[in-house]
Amino acid sequence: MQENTPYVIYSESTPNPHVMKFVANKLLAKHSKEVLDISQTGRSTLLRQLFSFPFVEEIFISSNYISIKKNNNIEWMDVTNQIRIFIQDELNKNTKIYEPVPRNLKVKNKGKEMTKFLLQVEKVIDNTIRPSIQMDGGDIEIVSCEDGVLQIFLKGACSGCPSSQMTLKNGIEVLLKNEFPEKINTVVAINN
Repeated sequence: MQENTPYVIYSESTPNPHVMKFVANKLLAKHSKEVLDISQTGRSTLLRQLFSFPFVEEIFISSNYISIKKNNNIEWMDVTNQIRIFIQDELNKNTKIYEPVPRNLKVKNKGKEMTKFLLQVEKVIDNTIRPSIQMDGGDIEIVSCEDGVLQIFLKGACSGCPSSQMTLKNGIEVLLKNEFPEKINTVVAINN
């Protein structure tokens, strides 16, 4: 797709009724980013402007979509089109989406180095789990694995989703236990 092709944004509902996914026809970010409040945004960025809407609670951005979590004070049907058009207009005005984290501040697994085993788990997640989770507007991050307990962090639409526990136990955990029967006994989301 050519660079001068304008951004087109469409909205998709997610399994989490508080989160709407806004999908772009072009790449938005090379790396996913979860923003829990306005203090985590850079000046004059799209993410900061989105927090100016009083109902926006959290934002998650990935390759070609932005997932927005709203509060209970408003229904998505009342604001989805307004947000969709706002995002599309700002992107077409070349508003910077977010400020990348400086290289020296980038942290993988909260400062812990990935072991060979966790890299294997990450590869399975990348190939079999992450695509489905991202399709629903979320993501997954490995935190640690000790004594057969794999701790993960759910991001975006997956965080706080009513069906996330079922997805975690009946999908993610079953798959990873089958793939690594001697090393993973249970999978726990530390933020659910």
